Amino acid sequence: MGITTETAGPSRVRPRHVGSALTPAAIGIVLAMVLIVVVDSTQFADARWALPLSYLCVWIPLLGAIVVAGWAHGASFWRWLRFSVRGIDLIWGLGVGLLARTVASLIEILGYGSIGSAGVRLGDTVYDAWWLFGALLAPVLLAPIIEELFFRGLVLRAVYGRVAARWAAPIAIAVSGLTFALMHLVALDLSDLATVAVVGSSTLIFGLAAASLSLATGRIGGAMIAHVTFNALVIVPALL
Repeated sequence: MGITTETAGPSRVRPRHVGSALTPAAIGIVLAMVLIVVVDSTQFADARWALPLSYLCVWIPLLGAIVVAGWAHGASFWRWLRFSVRGIDLIWGLGVGLLARTVASLIEILGYGSIGSAGVRLGDTVYDAWWLFGALLAPVLLAPIIEELFFRGLVLRAVYGRVAARWAAPIAIAVSGLTFALMHLVALDLSDLATVAVVGSSTLIFGLAAASLSLATGRIGGAMIAHVTFNALVIVPALL
């Protein structure tokens, strides 16, 4: 990830293999959701494996889709993915992340009657390597980077490059946000309507905001920072 001088906004120049990015993206998200359900319904002899595997079953398909798409695109892939960051992205990312978390907190108050941490499973605080990975490293750093590479990189750019210019931005933003929200719903108890509504609307709002930021700046650096901020603002207070 380096300094870029590209102008804000996405390019309408379509790489030769842009169409091929949609197939691995679709396979990656479907496979991730299937594995989430499988891992969530599995009883582990050592319960410490449950949380790391719940992350890996998402990350491996998403990263696999990125690798396959990158192989098809060749040397131009990372430039097409807009994997870069500038100093201003820190300000944009912090602002969008804070705003999205504020809105999510208001939604929690409406849904639960108080600010909660639906969908967050930290386990007992034991300060070993398992806990450090599951409670801090995975949700606050690794998940934002991997998920933004996939949803605001691969999915957003692939859809944007395949839709007519007039509708490209709104459709790409909607697809990126909806698939992001859907992935966060598959492991929930769908009979718990309050949790489904709160988690679904919160992740959708963030997904739409991050996609809009990515298209507006022409980079995914700001979206990554926003995602780190969004997750940290719920994870860190839960640890205190």
